[in-house]
Amino acid sequence: MARALFTWDTRHPGGVSEWAQTLVDAADADEASAVAADVRNYLPGPEYWGRLGDYGTRQRIEVESVVVPSTWWTAIAQAAPGQLPADAAAFTIVGVRQRAGTWGEQEMRTSRRISFTVFIACPAVDPCVLLRISRPDSPLE
Repeated sequence: MARALFTWDTRHPGGVSEWAQTLVDAADADEASAVAADVRNYLPGPEYWGRLGDYGTRQRIEVESVVVPSTWWTAIAQAAPGQLPADAAAFTIVGVRQRAGTWGEQEMRTSRRISFTVFIACPAVDPCVLLRISRPDSPLE
């Protein structure tokens, strides 16, 4: 999920909506519109995507850690009955976002540390589904 969220290439003809759709397709049907809003916090908007495309900008993430946040157990204990799916889980991901592109004839690279939490549900019979994604750099601790 982290790689799907952070790995994109503006040189790809599909545009930003194609990258976003991959994550929305992995969302729980009841949460798809909320997940789409969450994804918009991570991907450039269409106008900015076009500007980045002028530089052949591409991005990826180097995941450093994936952990269940310690406050997740408190959230489960405090949740009202039925508020969280019984098979829900949370994972906080920490990594480094790597971007590269070309300015004139010079290759440019930037990196930035990033952290976020993904909330998923893994029913016994069905594949796991994405419930929500925290705002960038606002993970569950």
